[in-house]
Amino acid sequence: IIPLLLFIIFKKRFRAHAKPFFLGLLAYGAFSFCLVNIVNGLLLMFVDPTGFSTPLIFIYSLCTQIIGVLIGQIGKYYALRILKNDANPNKYAMRGEAMVFGAGYGGLELVLTVGVTMASYFSYATIMVNGQSEAFMENLSGADLASVQSIFDTLANTTSMDYMSLLLQGLAMFLFQLGSSLLVFRAVFGSGANDKAYLRLAIIFHIIMIVPGCFVSAGIISNPWFQTILMLIFSIAVLVYGYDKIKEYEKQHVADMVNAAKGKKTIHFK
Repeated sequence: IIPLLLFIIFKKRFRAHAKPFFLGLLAYGAFSFCLVNIVNGLLLMFVDPTGFSTPLIFIYSLCTQIIGVLIGQIGKYYALRILKNDANPNKYAMRGEAMVFGAGYGGLELVLTVGVTMASYFSYATIMVNGQSEAFMENLSGADLASVQSIFDTLANTTSMDYMSLLLQGLAMFLFQLGSSLLVFRAVFGSGANDKAYLRLAIIFHIIMIVPGCFVSAGIISNPWFQTILMLIFSIAVLVYGYDKIKEYEKQHVADMVNAAKGKKTIHFK
């Protein structure tokens, strides 16, 4: 609901087109989901993390996450270049297109990570509540049985606050992807000498965003709210910063179009 609702709001508020939204969906699916999973799957063929110590688990988790960050943010960059290369260069050059793209990209991540997970938990919880868990597991064996038993154990031992933490983490990542998409958009569409640096900035911000989760994954910090609170604060900060920079870009871009219409040459001073 959240991604679709924001898509409608951004489309009406900024008169944005629908193409960037669907391009954002495609970019996440192709790069951050498919390609990242393929690369990490290949990595697992050569590295077995099951016997790692806590520091090595943290390093391994951080390295795999950084791979995902690089693929995801660079994938955004090249997806947005498709919009820039349109026959009408100004058609997708406004901030509304950036907002819609970010809603599509971050929205699909929200659906596939939090939405699918919670839907799966809900279906298994229904089986438990109806007292059908033992009958359900009678036809399972081996790895399937162990996997389902693990899910039932997780549901039985997880508190409502833990689920709330999971939902808020997903929301924080969505807000971050929206903000970082604005920065990557400026890196693609900006005409200033320093605008390309915003892609590097989006990558650095994303690496900072994943560090708390690596601490939790390695067991260095066991409280999930440590990750949740830091992610929320940082994601809101990145969104505010990204929105300020995209407004700054749009003001400059509109001035350039006006000057071009008047036949004036625009010089940018940095």
